[in-house]
Amino acid sequence: MIDSKKLKAICIIFFCFIIILVVLLVYAIGQKKEPSETSSTASNSSTVSSQTTASQTTPVNETMELKLYYYDADDYDKPKEIQGITVDKKLYETDITSAINKVFSSTDIKINKAVLDGKNITIDLPKETVKKFNSGSAGGIIHTSILAMTVLNLPGVEQMQVTMDGEAGIESDHFSFNGTFIKPEEGKKYTFKPSDNPGKALEF
Repeated sequence: MIDSKKLKAICIIFFCFIIILVVLLVYAIGQKKEPSETSSTASNSSTVSSQTTASQTTPVNETMELKLYYYDADDYDKPKEIQGITVDKKLYETDITSAINKVFSSTDIKINKAVLDGKNITIDLPKETVKKFNSGSAGGIIHTSILAMTVLNLPGVEQMQVTMDGEAGIESDHFSFNGTFIKPEEGKKYTFKPSDNPGKALEF
C-alpha cells in the first residue's frame, strides 16, 4: 500500500516536472523568435535603404536627339525623310566626332573629325567618302544635302566648312567644298557661299 502511494506521488511529481519543462521550452522558443524577426526586419529595411540610396546616387545618362536628313533623286530640295537619332549627351559634348558618325551610321558618309568653334563647325572627310560625292550629279547633290543639312541642324551650329584629310577647298565635277555652308531658315535648304580662293581639284 505504501509503495503504491509513493509510486503515485512520484508519477504526479514527474508529470508536473514534464509540464514545467514544456512550458519553459515553449517560452524559450518564443523569446528566440522575436529577436530573429526584429533582426530580419532591420536587415530588410537596411537592404531597401541601401537600394534606394544606390538608385539615387547612380547617375542617369542624359540623351539628346539629333536629326539625320535623308535625300534622294526624287526631290533635291526637300528631304525624303528626317530620322531622329538618339545619342548620349555626354558623348556629344566630349566626342562630337563619334556622335556625328553615329548619326551618319546608316549612310555611306563617315567623317575623320569634327571641330566645333562657336557656331562654326569644320568637318573633315576621308578621301574615300569624298569620292562618293562625285558619283554623278545626283550623287553630288544628294550626299552634299545629307551632310550639310544634318550637320547644320546640330545644336548651335550655323556655318560649316568641309575639308578632305585636312585639306580645304576641295572640289570636283559634281560637288564643291570650296566655301561655307550656311544654316537655312526653318523649312528651307542650306545656302552655299563660295570662297574667293581658287579650289583644289579632287585627285583620283
